[in-house]
Amino acid sequence: MRENRVVLHAGAMVMTDDGTALVVHVDRAGVELRDVRGEVSWVEWPDLRTTQPIDNEHVQQEPAVLRSFSDVWHRIDDDARTEALHRLGVVQELTTGYRHGHRELALPGEPSDLFDPALGTSLTERCRRMSERLTHEARNSRTGGLSDPVAIRTVHRWLSNWESGGLLGLVDGRRAKSTERFATLPLAWRQAAHDVVAELDGDVSTVNQREIHRRIKVALKQADLPTDAPQRAASQYVSHLMRSQGATTRAQRSNKIRGVSGTQSYPAMVPGQMVAIDVTRSDAMVWCPVRGGACSVEIISAMDVATRVILALRVVPMSADSHDASMLMYDVMRPFSQVVDGTEVSDWAWAGVPEQIEFYTDDAGADPSCSGIEVSCPRTCRRANTVPGLQGTHSVPGVQPSAVRADHGSIFVSRVFRDLLNRFGIDLPLSRTRRPVDNGILERYHETLQRGLQQLPGFKGRNPSQRGRKVGLAGSHRDEPLLTAQELEKWLRQWIALEYHRTPHSGLRVPGAEGIDLRPIEMFDALLQLTGRMHVPQRPDLIYDFLPVRWGTVRAGGVEFTDLVYDCEELDEFRQNPVGAFRAQDAAMPFMYDPHEATRIWFRHPATGRVIEVPWRKAHMVDAPLTEVLVNELRSLAARRPGGARLNRKVAEDEIIAELGTLMDGVLPKQWRARVGAARQRFESAKRDHTEAQVAMTVADAIRPTAPAVPPIADAGEGDSFSIWAESWPYTPPSDHDGDA
Repeated sequence: MRENRVVLHAGAMVMTDDGTALVVHVDRAGVELRDVRGEVSWVEWPDLRTTQPIDNEHVQQEPAVLRSFSDVWHRIDDDARTEALHRLGVVQELTTGYRHGHRELALPGEPSDLFDPALGTSLTERCRRMSERLTHEARNSRTGGLSDPVAIRTVHRWLSNWESGGLLGLVDGRRAKSTERFATLPLAWRQAAHDVVAELDGDVSTVNQREIHRRIKVALKQADLPTDAPQRAASQYVSHLMRSQGATTRAQRSNKIRGVSGTQSYPAMVPGQMVAIDVTRSDAMVWCPVRGGACSVEIISAMDVATRVILALRVVPMSADSHDASMLMYDVMRPFSQVVDGTEVSDWAWAGVPEQIEFYTDDAGADPSCSGIEVSCPRTCRRANTVPGLQGTHSVPGVQPSAVRADHGSIFVSRVFRDLLNRFGIDLPLSRTRRPVDNGILERYHETLQRGLQQLPGFKGRNPSQRGRKVGLAGSHRDEPLLTAQELEKWLRQWIALEYHRTPHSGLRVPGAEGIDLRPIEMFDALLQLTGRMHVPQRPDLIYDFLPVRWGTVRAGGVEFTDLVYDCEELDEFRQNPVGAFRAQDAAMPFMYDPHEATRIWFRHPATGRVIEVPWRKAHMVDAPLTEVLVNELRSLAARRPGGARLNRKVAEDEIIAELGTLMDGVLPKQWRARVGAARQRFESAKRDHTEAQVAMTVADAIRPTAPAVPPIADAGEGDSFSIWAESWPYTPPSDHDGDA
């Protein structure tokens, strides 16, 4: 509990060990106090304190406390203090006629004729009258805690205790015990109990207290130490240890990492050292053309912990899957830019695409190959170079994380996402289950995101009590149309680059300059000046390192996955692969596939290192959002038809096309609208990603047609020249996902 300020003036009340005292004079060195007996004493300012919390209703009513007894007074629990203050009021009213002991602090109706000592009534008679009043109040439950009748003898005892012990003398002796509960237990016994309970760390099964007591005795006997201990105190001590250790193995595992993971702020000191990712439901609804109405979406974001910069953001259908998380990491490693020209604001453009953006550099210390050209810098330069006004180019940096903090969501603990992080050497420290505060920085950002979402016509509030009648219709009360998911993503990216990154962040502080308000992008620039260049992969075909891999055997008709046959001329030289060409057990070769775009797959040519696209042979027969989820559902639907389970590959492929055509040509059944709407959004997003990569590879070939197939790793030296690509790694398939039939 923190100390707070109490203003003292003549007539104010101060709590002392003898009861209430009145301030009669205030001086620069201290105050003069008059107690209920009329005695005046001098108290210096350092001897006064308050430990009361700030409360608008009680800040003026809570008195200051003498430091001489405040520590003892505040160690007593609240109920005991309340009871003692009630008794003090009774005693002071009996002796002075006033509940607070002073005429200047008189309450309405004081002094009462029943208790005013100036009227000559004896103390015994006043005690009898007080006993009758307290008994009447207790029977009518008006005193807030007293339930038993109060005898005259009890009132006399209160007076006696106050005269001998002051305010502390009125505290119930059973509540004021200050002795150590476990002092009666031998030190060796307590140490043995601690060692036995510490063995329950979540890896072994939890046992009951009787077994723990047995193990304690065995440990003491083996050490030739006495095993006797007070039974009640021993049981209480073991219960205390078990509560701290955890009652279940799950709680014990969480407590085992306390102070190491999830309970302290991660000491991220440089950009990219820790990136936090999470998913939240958008509180702004979007328009779904497939459904013909409004629908909800989710926002998946990645934040650099050291600088609070939002490195990537995507709007995805509900619910986000593991490939959405993988594509978010793809965006994390790519530097983006956004251009404001008058009232026109562009979407984020990948700075790694040649001839798309001029990446800013420092005049001093800049690499000579980065200046004067409009190609991507293979390494993140020293500054994001925030423009002073809104006009101009705004940069969103890209980093290669050392670690990614996420919760235990299925998309983050999936094999696909873990394989991706392992491929790039990125750690995955997960938050504790049911502990959202472990990833509190990003959770707080979700609250900040509301500031942007509230500007949109589809905003529906945080809960149903805040929701308007027209939310989900074609527009809001402003008659503005709802945004589509793609438009919402573009708008949020603009809001991130132009408002969030340019707004001072209260969580950004520099030691020694705590009063300086820093913006996230300014913090990134400041830390980047200290750390120097960061090596981030920037290759035109970077996206294919983020796709999962399936192994398939190339036959005369192509390679088949999930009843779909893919083929192209570039596969001719691999149709007769010998066993062991790519892996020892068979003749299969690795293909990269996009779960959100099932009309094509890709493979990297082992000789040239180029990524080759292999289209689905019958892609021209459909115009539909063919995703992996939709393909599997159509396969199940075809298999349920008579004889469907015995369909050969060609017939099964035709059945999938027929089912898909039936869905897309007619009116969608209600149960298919949500799935097709989500598939459409994911399919279009995947097409944009792959089109962007194809453009990058085409431009790179045009600029440098003689470039090596697999770019060499650039040296880390400051003065070395380098090509338009960043450092690259040889391609290695992430895992074996057998998919050949």
